[in-house]
Amino acid sequence: MDYGVLSSYFDGAVAKKLVAVDIDRKRSNQHEFNGTAELRSLFGDDDIRNIPTTFVFLCDDADPLFDHGFTTWYDARRKHPTRTEYRLYYNDSEAIRASRIGDLMVIAPSDEHGLLIVFARQGSNAECQLRWLFGLNEVDDSGFSRSTADDRRIDSIAASILEAIGIEVSLPTSAVTYLDEMVEKFGDSFPKGIEFTRYSISTLGVLDWRSNPDKCLLDCYEREEILFKVFERHLLERDLAPYLRGDLDVDGVLRTTMSAFQRRKSRAGTAFEHQLEYLFKGWGISYSAQPYTEGKSKPDFIMPSIEAYRNPLYPAEKLTMLGAKTTVKERWRQVLEEADRIENKHLITLDVAVSTEYTDSMRRHSLQLVVPRPVFGSYTAEQQSWLMDVGEFCQLLVDKERQ
Repeated sequence: MDYGVLSSYFDGAVAKKLVAVDIDRKRSNQHEFNGTAELRSLFGDDDIRNIPTTFVFLCDDADPLFDHGFTTWYDARRKHPTRTEYRLYYNDSEAIRASRIGDLMVIAPSDEHGLLIVFARQGSNAECQLRWLFGLNEVDDSGFSRSTADDRRIDSIAASILEAIGIEVSLPTSAVTYLDEMVEKFGDSFPKGIEFTRYSISTLGVLDWRSNPDKCLLDCYEREEILFKVFERHLLERDLAPYLRGDLDVDGVLRTTMSAFQRRKSRAGTAFEHQLEYLFKGWGISYSAQPYTEGKSKPDFIMPSIEAYRNPLYPAEKLTMLGAKTTVKERWRQVLEEADRIENKHLITLDVAVSTEYTDSMRRHSLQLVVPRPVFGSYTAEQQSWLMDVGEFCQLLVDKERQ
């Protein structure tokens, strides 16, 4: 159960590293990209004017920046009998002005969404994840490179990247079949987080946490994300209906959608923590969830217990602290300030293609990143040699308890 393939959202994609002539007004006032063979393969040979275009700028320390405008694809030598000179003209935008030389640019046309042009800060997680999503391994500033991932299946991790650039994913039909059951069970409001986690995991049948903890954890996350979207869409259709009748009530729409957005943000992390508790119980691992250690410091998990942590006679080397974040970004540094007694800390994430800048810094700060084994392929070979998978982490905890 997933959200289809990448090619169902875009009609191909190309990317390049920005150079001065692309965005530096001191070097060029043309607002144009040269129409290379890669761009021509996307737009064809005919002139296309006023293409509705969404410009997006991504970095790790701020929300995505969106702007809207138009682009034009044309042959500047259309009347010449033998020569062609294709160009992609773009209007100025906040997203382009936020970009720098060396940033990644991805251009992706779509029949449904128009043209999408995304810029990502050089060296950021956002850049690494766009490269992974579109299969852009060899991208430099010499010209455009084509996407090699048209057949990538869109799971919940990939869906979160698409949503970050403004693309709403299509719900699988197999997931929509659960809607009647959810309405009967929960009525017309969201249940408590643990209740929704319990229900979504129950739809997976019997899970063998011991034999394949990495896959089980990912399956639980995937299932809850998809079912949440199905139920959320049902409730939003009901809640928005009164504001869409007659004269559009913009304030009502904004209030409702903002509430839904906040619910999404607060739910994701809590749901992941609940899923981890299922993992620990499946392995018989003792833990304390969200305990206070020093002052207001409140790590996600302390093993084997907060009582052991607070006991000065309990060996520090037998203690474990685990931070849990579905996505990493800059927030991973928060983990370093928690649980002073524990020198070597752990952070578990479902994030793909975390930047080498982040993982190198984690290693220097004695923070071990834990990632489900199926996600390893999105990391570099050097990163993979250092990563710990979920099964290895659980075995570490079991071994500590046996000491």
